[in-house]
Amino acid sequence: MFDVFMRGPRVGWFLLACAALLAASGLNELQTPSPPGEAVAAEQAVLDDLNECTTGVASGLATPDGRPLLWKNRDVGNTDQEWHYVNVGLIPFIGLTYANDVSGQYYAGINAAGFALENSNSYNLGNGVARNGYGYGDDDGEIHMRALSTCRTVDDFEELLDSLVVDGITLCSNYGSFDAFGGAAMFEVAAHSYVRIDAADTPEGFIIRANYSYSGNGLDNRQSYWGPNRHDRAYGLFKQAVEDNSLTPRFIYQQVIRNLGAEGMTDYALPYEGYYQNNPYGVIPNGEVICRSTTRSVFVGQGAADGGHPDDAIIWAMAGNQLGSIVSPLFVRAGSVPTVFDSSNGSPICRLAVAISNEIYDPNGFGVNTFMLHNAEGTGYWDYAFPIEDQMFERTYRFLNSPNFAYDRLEAFQNLIARQTINAMAAWHPAYTFTEIADAVFLGHNLMLAWEPADERLFGEGRQISGYRVFRSDSPFREDDKGELLATVQGTSYTDRSVPAGGAYYRVEAVF
Repeated sequence: MFDVFMRGPRVGWFLLACAALLAASGLNELQTPSPPGEAVAAEQAVLDDLNECTTGVASGLATPDGRPLLWKNRDVGNTDQEWHYVNVGLIPFIGLTYANDVSGQYYAGINAAGFALENSNSYNLGNGVARNGYGYGDDDGEIHMRALSTCRTVDDFEELLDSLVVDGITLCSNYGSFDAFGGAAMFEVAAHSYVRIDAADTPEGFIIRANYSYSGNGLDNRQSYWGPNRHDRAYGLFKQAVEDNSLTPRFIYQQVIRNLGAEGMTDYALPYEGYYQNNPYGVIPNGEVICRSTTRSVFVGQGAADGGHPDDAIIWAMAGNQLGSIVSPLFVRAGSVPTVFDSSNGSPICRLAVAISNEIYDPNGFGVNTFMLHNAEGTGYWDYAFPIEDQMFERTYRFLNSPNFAYDRLEAFQNLIARQTINAMAAWHPAYTFTEIADAVFLGHNLMLAWEPADERLFGEGRQISGYRVFRSDSPFREDDKGELLATVQGTSYTDRSVPAGGAYYRVEAVF
């Protein structure tokens, strides 16, 4: 039996793998992993119920262009996310919320004054109050709404907190913020108090938080779902970027928010050519990594330089899990958001990102199949998405720095980029899997392999196969492993005249 892994039309290739033995019994089937056990499923259920976010704020002193940065991976249970343009007669803003939400609650954003805000839950600051002026339940959405529509500076937000902690905060959180006047700070907010940390006052010029606060209890929380691994990974990546003078929105998106480094993993690289704990080869469980299974959207705010124009602030927005999405810029000055981020039926780009992300997971539920993201052939989804994203960043900065730039052109520009982004995502096609019977005939010490020709229609219109490469290995093939290239043939058969004494595994790849 040949296990055939066929990539989509853009990729245009498929794989055949078999074990050939020097016995008349013919071919062995490759083993497939069993479904995850109850313990794995139970742990994932716990993670799905927790609202865990990873965040960071950087002073302009830590960035190459002197502009502050604010970041949030929004980790929640609801997969449907939208970006809204909000103008209730105060300060207009663009905010992140749930699809079709009309409650007026937001969870990250930037306003027309250049003030930005986001938060992550903090689980070591004690309990919040049961009720306050906003009612029962989590109050972070209402706090964002109030702050983004009234605050112009980080100091304004501190004054707002002064008023709120009197009645008490129901949801203890780490709030990150920046403004257009050089301010950038993190507030660790408990029920009736808070601690402010200014990014410029830290040795590194930036602050990272997961789901605990430095001013809280129990910082040694490796056994808790507070995100110590996420915190440490993000901190290390930010620190190296500051040292390299490369802490930019592009770096955060491509090196931080998509980082799959798991607890104790010292040999992390993509694709992950190894076994993490008891998972299949190349698969990383992403329940407690930065690039989490429950990340539903991403916010990266790039503020105006100190003394710059507030309209220069950019929201580098992502809706949907970062495994399958591509970032796109939004501008408050545009006075709207593109319909791909906010339509009458939710966010189309969010739904598409979710669908793509689902194709990247190991089918047996163990985690992310990293060979579907990056591989030696350049056929992974991130191999496809990152160049598109690079071009989007470059086009945006080129437009903003053009001598013909005008703020009144921002709406048309952001709509164009958003439309091209979703079209590019839609042009990628997920993997398909099917199984096909093939013949292996032993002629003395020779082995002849024969296979059916690949259906060229499945690879996309206009694709024609020019031949097939045959590979051999002394151990089972693991996803994108190739082994030894034996030959390239024009037909659909190949005879191996030097089969190893202990048998071998074979793989056939179509060539276009």
